[in-house]
Amino acid sequence: FLDMRLSDIRAKVVGATAFIAQVCRDLGIADKVNRMVEWDQKQWKLSPGTRVVALIINIICHRQPLYRVWEFYEHLDLGLLFDQPVTVEDLNDDGFARTLDRLHASGELRRLVHTVALAAVRRLPLGIRSVHADTTSISLQGEFEGTESDRDFQRENPDRPLLNITHGYSKDHRPDLKQFIYGLVVSKEGLPLLATVNDGNTSDKKWNLEVIREIQQSFLDPVELLYVADSALITRENLEEMARAGLRFVSRLPETYKVAGEFKERAFEEDRWELVGRLAESPHGAVYRSCSFTGELYGRTYRFIVVHSSSKDKRSLKTLEKRIDEERAALEGAVAQLGKERFNCREDAQKAWDQFADERRPRYHRLEGEVVAEEVVKRPPGRPRRDAPVPTITRYAIRARVLPPTEEQRQMEEAKASTFVLITTEPEDVYSDAAILEEYKLQTAVETRFRNLKSRPNIVDNIYVKSLRRAEALAYVFLLALIVASYIEIKIRQELAVRQRPFLVPGNRWTQRPTMTMIFDVLSSVCILQIPSERGLRRFLPDDTDPRVYELLDLMGFDHRVYTRPP
Repeated sequence: FLDMRLSDIRAKVVGATAFIAQVCRDLGIADKVNRMVEWDQKQWKLSPGTRVVALIINIICHRQPLYRVWEFYEHLDLGLLFDQPVTVEDLNDDGFARTLDRLHASGELRRLVHTVALAAVRRLPLGIRSVHADTTSISLQGEFEGTESDRDFQRENPDRPLLNITHGYSKDHRPDLKQFIYGLVVSKEGLPLLATVNDGNTSDKKWNLEVIREIQQSFLDPVELLYVADSALITRENLEEMARAGLRFVSRLPETYKVAGEFKERAFEEDRWELVGRLAESPHGAVYRSCSFTGELYGRTYRFIVVHSSSKDKRSLKTLEKRIDEERAALEGAVAQLGKERFNCREDAQKAWDQFADERRPRYHRLEGEVVAEEVVKRPPGRPRRDAPVPTITRYAIRARVLPPTEEQRQMEEAKASTFVLITTEPEDVYSDAAILEEYKLQTAVETRFRNLKSRPNIVDNIYVKSLRRAEALAYVFLLALIVASYIEIKIRQELAVRQRPFLVPGNRWTQRPTMTMIFDVLSSVCILQIPSERGLRRFLPDDTDPRVYELLDLMGFDHRVYTRPP
């Protein structure tokens, strides 16, 4: 380097890009895409796989609309990232749009996600005994009526309905916006295994049935699997399908089922609770206790576990107060109407009161009533004499009051409001109450991935394409990005656990469970030096590179060459 001028040295802030590119290489994403779609190597300067990897890197690091992806790559070291020569000009919106068209045309978008997920499972490796499933809605600005090319595709392929971006139940609390639905099935560690993009009005009940059937066609073994999902899983059709497939499950029994209330009543009546304790590491976490029963639903026998939490559920308590208020208002109205009635004899009045109280049987309030006699003036027709006595008759009325719940009664109702019922196929000698509850609480694994999809800087912010075909294909590319980011997080956590040491994350805090956001924050400042030489461009990491960067490389099984040597 003796003849080198300082002005020849270039510094490039590459951040996590080369790190992510290497993971994409390890998972074989570009090769899988290239084998899946139809394309002509003579006609395509960049392969579809290379463009998909470019989108994944961009999505994870710095989400941009399709027409601005090139801006993200303008000052990066492209030679480090791709397996073929790439210029910034190659990364144009037309090329990405064409790639999305081919991805959709393949009809293999779900299979692509599944094969990349399987590669991640094998490389980690993961022993998958249980999976956690749920959906979320992605709200979008715009009409999304489709393009003319979408309509042409639909006419030519009537058996392949286009993604319906439409109004539906919004988990984002934006019913004014159109949406589509993401469905995820993840491992307990949070690795997406199966993923779907569905119409915006798809119900969770219908989605669960679809996924149960898809599991049977996937690399997952339904007989060896425990399927964990929320209460939307519990329908007659879903239970029958799981029974046919031999798929074991854990779910929450919907409160709308009468047996849910019956099991709660039995649990408090029998009072044979077993202490489960805290599931969270926090000393302030809820303390759980459980009571297990065997019962039938739709003709099949299941285990039902009533779970009580010491942490009062605000939403349940609010619902309880609403029900108490509604019952009081209804009772007071009925009592007022009853008080207007008059009876000829005490026996008739008492009979009416007994019937009234028996029919109402309030859950929260108490009714108190008595029959009272009233002297009613009964004037004869005509003009009475001035000194004639006023004639009266005796009529009987009901005086009733609505009494509020007693303190003891209210405490019992609040305790019931802090309970829920789990339903499972698993016998107690295989899974204890605590183990079943812990599996159900691991639903946070899929909820966390939804937060990753919606967080800022985000994996999903909006769909910057008007074509419904491209929107669906791009939505699946987002899922590939989620798999890559999740894989990195899980791999690093695994290695930290094996080495029994923590990692220093931003905020000067030590943890053995860094999140993907923390990891990418550490990598975001990575800079390389480019130095020209007779043997070509050489790359170096500066001496002041954050030591944590080298540690992350080592935890992934990489070394500095990820940032200094082209693939």
